[in-house]
Amino acid sequence: MRRISLTRVFSFSAAHRLNSDALSHEENKQIFDKCNNYYGHGHDYSVEVTVQGTPDSETGMLIPLPQLDTAVTEFLTTLEHKHLDLEAPYFKDKISTGENIVRYLWNELDKRLPAGKLFHIRLWETNNNYFDIGKDA
Repeated sequence: MRRISLTRVFSFSAAHRLNSDALSHEENKQIFDKCNNYYGHGHDYSVEVTVQGTPDSETGMLIPLPQLDTAVTEFLTTLEHKHLDLEAPYFKDKISTGENIVRYLWNELDKRLPAGKLFHIRLWETNNNYFDIGKDA
């Protein structure tokens, strides 16, 4: 039987600053440009969460939607209106790039969803930038 996938879209707003302690002030400015603003800058992120598997024989669903929504929104609430670099311990020693944020989302949501269900996450940072992470083929 073919596997089915379901994607739900969520959102959160947060601030961050792209800055590496391993680089000089000039290097940070050159690499990260305006995203290196000392006070940070914010985004209204969109997060597409895809689960995949075989639908349950009794419900016909991969996962009850309230269960999916609760798992994702409870976690995203911990990021809502936060400065990621200052208020999310994960970024204490990691640069809060989109690549690292989507990795953090995967690590946390994979713990909160039924084993093996999480398949793909897409993090939209701007209308022009999105970051993907998924199960290895």
